[in-house]
Amino acid sequence: MKGPKIFTAALVCGALAVSAVPVAAAAGQSGSAAGSAGVPAFKHYVACGVTPKAKPAHRCPAGSKKGAFFKSTKADVDYSICVDFPRGKTLCAKAQPAEQGTLYVNRITSTIPGVHTVTWFVKGKKIASFSFRVT
Repeated sequence: MKGPKIFTAALVCGALAVSAVPVAAAAGQSGSAAGSAGVPAFKHYVACGVTPKAKPAHRCPAGSKKGAFFKSTKADVDYSICVDFPRGKTLCAKAQPAEQGTLYVNRITSTIPGVHTVTWFVKGKKIASFSFRVT
């Protein structure tokens, strides 16, 4: 696992923001997009926290830190991430570099109650979605 690096990409619209920062170590269980030989090419999930120890969650308190995690396990890639918010707004952070083996977290600063859906893309292709509820 590579050490932490500072990288930030932010999109801000009102009180909503999405930003990406690498974190030092992998966290718990996660979703994955399968690659060749059954080994996942990507790991991705949302958690009520932004540290490597944050566990995947489908429900987060409005006041908690929320993060969408991404790791490419097979190659360096550029990924994009979009968040669909309950009031119909969608924000995307595009062309974010991800070094193989480095876990990245995109902070989600929304406090809007309701279902949020995070979608990740690599080379313009949707690789996964993860929905969670802010309560």
